[in-house]
Amino acid sequence: MKFSKEAKVGIFALLCLAILYIGFNYLKGIDFLTKTNKYYVIYNDIAGLNISNLVNISGFTVGRVSNIAINQEFGNKITVEVDIYEDIILGKDAVALLRIDLFGSVSIILDVGDLSQPIAPGDTIAAKVDPTLNELLKKSALPVADILQITIQRINTLLEEFSNNTEALKNIAINLEGITHKTNMMLSENRNSINKTIEGMATVTQKLSMRLDELGVVMSKYGSLADTLKSINLNETLAQTNLLLKNLNKTVALLQTNTGTLGRLMNDDSLYINLNKTLIDLDELLIHMNENPKHFFAPLGKKRKKIEKDRKKQEQKDAVN
Repeated sequence: MKFSKEAKVGIFALLCLAILYIGFNYLKGIDFLTKTNKYYVIYNDIAGLNISNLVNISGFTVGRVSNIAINQEFGNKITVEVDIYEDIILGKDAVALLRIDLFGSVSIILDVGDLSQPIAPGDTIAAKVDPTLNELLKKSALPVADILQITIQRINTLLEEFSNNTEALKNIAINLEGITHKTNMMLSENRNSINKTIEGMATVTQKLSMRLDELGVVMSKYGSLADTLKSINLNETLAQTNLLLKNLNKTVALLQTNTGTLGRLMNDDSLYINLNKTLIDLDELLIHMNENPKHFFAPLGKKRKKIEKDRKKQEQKDAVN
């Protein structure tokens, strides 16, 4: 079967139109390959909603707006037809929230509701409109406007008070001018004193700088002393001191015992008693020698009996006297 050129051109044009239609609808978000269920939502105002606008659940796209129609017999309400993916189940109390973002894009946010009581395709979903940005701004701007109005009223009251007290303001300005003039006169009269004070402060600052330099020298010497003390072998000195203390402890321990000469002298009193007795006898001997030298230094000396006899006579004389 042969086609004429006109038929071929017509078939090609139909194919192009079909491809263009499918592509246009695909760009609008209509997917001919995905199965969907139709639901309806009735709004009083759709705020610029258009066909192919998105239908989302928690930010996830589950469908698109497929048709929009106005019902004049029902008070110009708008019926919106939405195509929802077939696997999405909606409950009896599902809500379709119409939302407008900051950039003016309109979309429908679905709240699926209670899934234990699902609705059938073709049913109507409850409608709800999110407050527009203008309404939000109006609500937030009202308190600000009230505060601004009160502030303006207070400013006007202050200005009225100032206008009624111009004479007081002039007097204040005159007083300020007089105070400024007196201050300038005082500064000019006491300029020499102020200069001397500044010079004295400069001198004090200079002396303080010199003292700080001297303090730096002292600190450097202290650093040298610290380095010197650090270089001393303190461990060796402490070890020698410890050894000396140990030897001293041993010496003291020996003095407290009777093993050594010094220990016996310190702990045994017999040597002291004998030495004391010897000194007493020596003292008596020297006294006797001094009183009776003949008993010791005569040519032949005297016998012991004669010496005792002489001593008894001397004792008797001493007793009589």
